[in-house]
Amino acid sequence: EEGIKLAIEDAGFDAEILKESLLSSSKQHGTLIGQFRIVGMSCAACVSSVEGILRKLPGVKHAAVALATSSGEVEYDPDVISKERIVQAIEDAGFDASFLQSSEQDKISVGIIGLYNETDLHLLDGLLNRLKGVRDFVMNKETSELEILYDPEVTGLRTIVESIYRESGGKFEALLQNPYLKFIATDVEESSKMFRLFMSSLYLC
Repeated sequence: EEGIKLAIEDAGFDAEILKESLLSSSKQHGTLIGQFRIVGMSCAACVSSVEGILRKLPGVKHAAVALATSSGEVEYDPDVISKERIVQAIEDAGFDASFLQSSEQDKISVGIIGLYNETDLHLLDGLLNRLKGVRDFVMNKETSELEILYDPEVTGLRTIVESIYRESGGKFEALLQNPYLKFIATDVEESSKMFRLFMSSLYLC
């Protein structure tokens, strides 16, 4: 790592060794890690300028900008500064900027009532793709279970559930999965199956 740092500095650029990637670090003290697209940087001086601006912003704990990927990683406190304010600060410095994603994502599992055919599935797919903050989702057609990965900075559990109902005109209803009840239901179904097999064996005797 030290050799790479020296090679970069010999080429005329400033370099520092990061202990670990910001995106791989855990959230501490309520901070989030955001990825930002930064367009217009052409040299190391631009990188230093943007990093300096970001690090002076209230609520920003750390900032690292990469010229090669035209991007930056910023650790910030969302209670103090918003991602929109960070984007604005970069643009005020003369660069184009946009928010890409946050390291803080949550996943929920819900049961969907109202799915009967492929048309319903396409309708739900389009609905979810339009919901702000929803990053990804996986639908199990056999069980009507839906897993949703979302950005808690943008949306929340209640908003997602209400949006599915409202945007579908009341056709779909999302119910939170209860692992305990799911286990009980599976256990009862298995017991019922064993009982039917036992009764069938009595008739064969």
